[in-house]
Amino acid sequence: MKFSWKGLILAPLVIPFFYSIGFMALVSSGNLLGSFLIVFLAGCVFSYCTTVFLFLPCLFLASKLKPLTVQLTSFLGAVLGGAVSIPIAWLMFLSSGHNSGPPQGSFGVYLVQEVMNPVVLALPAGGWVTALVYWFLADQPAGGVDQN
Repeated sequence: MKFSWKGLILAPLVIPFFYSIGFMALVSSGNLLGSFLIVFLAGCVFSYCTTVFLFLPCLFLASKLKPLTVQLTSFLGAVLGGAVSIPIAWLMFLSSGHNSGPPQGSFGVYLVQEVMNPVVLALPAGGWVTALVYWFLADQPAGGVDQN
């Protein structure tokens, strides 16, 4: 698979856009556009940083070891999304104590308890979707339509 500017620009936008729409739907009053933009911009920063600094280098290394398929690319996206959830879980663990103080237990116990947290589950799913979108955008021929 070749590098794609279109894939790099558009793929990281998909998940923040849908999460922002969902957040906007949950907020029934106030400035809906402002709510959308705040969540969307924060999500874009996170998504673009993860894509540029983690996903693309890992995709490049994986392509040197084995020819990339849609299954391998999507699996890599989900695994890297899960890997990104570990530092976020660590930050949540550090503020899990009484009055956001020091945590009561170990990080391992906390991680096992939080494995079904929607935030922790959303990151591998978001990595999977972003990888699939990148794959399909990067896999397009130059003319836009397969000319066989």
